[in-house]
Amino acid sequence: MSSKYILLSILIIGSVFSSGCLFENNNNSNNKANQSIGPDFIIKTNLPPGFTFEAIHDINAKIGNSYINGSEGVYKYGGQYIYIQAFKSDDADALFSQYKEDLRENFRKDNPFEEISINGHAATKFNDFRVDNGETQPRYNIIWAKGDYLVQVGSSSDPMIVFSLASATGY
Repeated sequence: MSSKYILLSILIIGSVFSSGCLFENNNNSNNKANQSIGPDFIIKTNLPPGFTFEAIHDINAKIGNSYINGSEGVYKYGGQYIYIQAFKSDDADALFSQYKEDLRENFRKDNPFEEISINGHAATKFNDFRVDNGETQPRYNIIWAKGDYLVQVGSSSDPMIVFSLASATGY
């Protein structure tokens, strides 16, 4: 009978040690739950009034002839969703130029760009048009390159909503 208790004790202790419940792994490189996804551009706190942070996830986008991985923060403002997308690149300025060129090709007749300033650096506001409930409505976005990142915030039918969230990034 005592050998059964010893065997049961060994199994319980072994399962506790193997699951890592007793010892915390101080090296977080293998612990995905403790790693933050996305750059600091994707803010989760200190949001402008009316915004709520919903989620963050990985995305990819076609820019030029390549697909690039990035992160996307999802925010809700009223009944609409606004996004912050960030793409890391060795040459963010070249990626920014290529992205604008791709957009320019979609607007062959019109220039959708307006150069603005956000948090002390240059950015580009652009709008496209979407059909919502049978009505054509403008959708505003703001893009910029900062450090190793191309960042895009949008889209909304109200450019001030986009500007407010873009300014809140602090970048």
